This record gives sequence, structure tokens and C-alpha cells, in this order.
Amino acid sequence: MSPLTSDDKDKASTTAQNSSKSPTTHSSSGGGGGGSTGTAEFEPPLACVRRLLKTSLSSSTNVGKDASSAFARACGIFVIYLTACANDFARENKRQTITANDVMAAVKVREALLW
Repeated sequence: MSPLTSDDKDKASTTAQNSSKSPTTHSSSGGGGGGSTGTAEFEPPLACVRRLLKTSLSSSTNVGKDASSAFARACGIFVIYLTACANDFARENKRQTITANDVMAAVKVREALLW
């Protein structure tokens, strides 16, 4: 059996991502340079976002398909942002593991900035 090429690994990874029911994550790296300057993308499942919208809004409010997709994208951006903020708190405390306290601290600090 011949070893897998990088193209074969990419195809297998794509197939696994498409067949799973879990949220999708993608990463891409910028050109040139030697560091990992990639940005990760995360988008929660649309059904979960629709359920959240349905429970958060009045029953007389309808949300279009494109609006649901936009909310899903916005949720993903928020999760990545909050993760980065929580990671900052963990690193300030010289830890590599993000704890629930780090997440809550990130929420509190960012909430204070928004209001």
C-alpha cells in the first residue's frame, strides 16, 4: 500500500468534515513567512442557531433563511473572539488550559466594554 499524499489527506479530512454532524471548523494560513498566522473559522449548526432564535424571539417574529445563516456566522465569530479573550486570561495566569473562570472573566470584561 502506498503512503498517503497531502492531497489524499486533504480529501479524507474534507470527507470526514462533511459527513460529521459536529460544527465545522476551517483553518487557513496566510502566504509567506514562517509563523502560524492562520485564522480559524467556526460556525455552529444551523439547527441550533434556529432553535436559539426561536426561543429568544417572540412567536410572531419570523427569521429568514439568509438571516439565520448570518446569525450562525456571527455566533461563530463571537465564539472565536471569546475563546481568544479567555486564552489571554489563562496565559496571564501562566496556564495553557482555559478554565470556566477564564471564560467568565472574558465575558465580564468584554460586557463592561460594550455597555
